[in-house]
Amino acid sequence: MNTLRRAIVSFVILAGLALFTATPIYSQSLPRVVVLPIRNMDGNIGLNKYCYTIADSLRIVLAQHEQHNKQYTIVPADSVEMVLAEFNLDPNNPQYESDIWKAVAALNTTLVVSGTFNFNGGRMLVNIYCYNAKTKIADQANAAKNIFKAPEKILDMIPVMRDKIVPALK
Repeated sequence: MNTLRRAIVSFVILAGLALFTATPIYSQSLPRVVVLPIRNMDGNIGLNKYCYTIADSLRIVLAQHEQHNKQYTIVPADSVEMVLAEFNLDPNNPQYESDIWKAVAALNTTLVVSGTFNFNGGRMLVNIYCYNAKTKIADQANAAKNIFKAPEKILDMIPVMRDKIVPALK
């Protein structure tokens, strides 16, 4: 009986070690990235659709990027929408900047991708940043800054924004 018990204990220990070594440690530590609606700094209500359109387009291309699920994971759009609705967050509300961190905490994310846009001379000036959710500080080296295009061409710049942001998602 004692021999059988030792054999079982040995088997359990070996199986546990095999399972632990077979599971890649990095898979549990991939940063969770949330892409949030960007702020319309212009005040022109007619441009509010871009708050969501730019963010949704950026979320899609980041989720399709080859580094997705290798270097980072993207929080799904339905989860983001649900939390934004729960906290009644609107990117055009002055409290958005402070209240958004409640949503980030609820989503249990590591990194936040968001930004601002302004309308100037018939063109949009877009800035997209990746923020550390813990420190709330943007990665200035890996940001899509000063994207200046006509509104009808701004979505053509989504791949450029993605390429500038991906290095920050680690």
